Amino acid sequence: EKPAHLKGSAMDLHIKWLNQEYMKTQRNWEEVDNRMNVTIEIRRKMISDKAPLKDILRLFPFLRCPYQLFREFQLLTHMDIYKKTVEILEIYSENILSLYVVRNNPINIMLQENLKQHTEEDVLKYMKTTAACLLLPEVFGDDSSLFAAVNEEVKAVTPVLEVKNPFNMNSCVFALYIEREELAQFDDCTMALAALVAAFHVFDIPCPKRIHRTLNFLESLVFEVRNPAALPTPVKTGLEAPKLPVFDGAPSTPLRSI
Repeated sequence: EKPAHLKGSAMDLHIKWLNQEYMKTQRNWEEVDNRMNVTIEIRRKMISDKAPLKDILRLFPFLRCPYQLFREFQLLTHMDIYKKTVEILEIYSENILSLYVVRNNPINIMLQENLKQHTEEDVLKYMKTTAACLLLPEVFGDDSSLFAAVNEEVKAVTPVLEVKNPFNMNSCVFALYIEREELAQFDDCTMALAALVAAFHVFDIPCPKRIHRTLNFLESLVFEVRNPAALPTPVKTGLEAPKLPVFDGAPSTPLRSI
């Protein structure tokens, strides 16, 4: 049921058009962008008034499209989150994979097995990026079940990635779940990671404490704060505990914690 003040209004017509366009296979993306711009205030009001997610998605189904999710994030923050996520993983992937703390992690073991079977540079890079992305919570001592469910069922209610066969180029699946419902599927882990961070902002969802350090690290880089969070320093022996990052700068729109 639409809010009363929407019925029969110009807003109502925009929303109706967006819903009809969403059902088409060939969409007029320029017009979708225009109408998403026009309806942003009503959408932000619904989100800040804590309307149920299913109601927001019923009125604005385009938020299920990665492109529109990233665009909404950009309208709110003036940041291109996908581009920033690509850069972050370019810079940090090798460092993450070299950390002692991830050495015996099942994802790293799976990565090493799969790397042996390939020689093409781009495939190896893709696999390493995927592994680095999935290992982030491990690096920060966070709860990885609140970040990604790899080859298992999604249990978290907050935004979380579902990842199946991450290193199999033919059968890998990356999806974002919120409230245990699939929101969208993605071509690769980088895009999925960008969507995960974007979803907390776009839907104004508080960030669980047990994943806060990981998301804070990503956010401090996305928002280019003066002193971004750092990766824990690699340790030579297995005896010292990795140093956890210090966060001096907060993002311009900080995550809310629960």
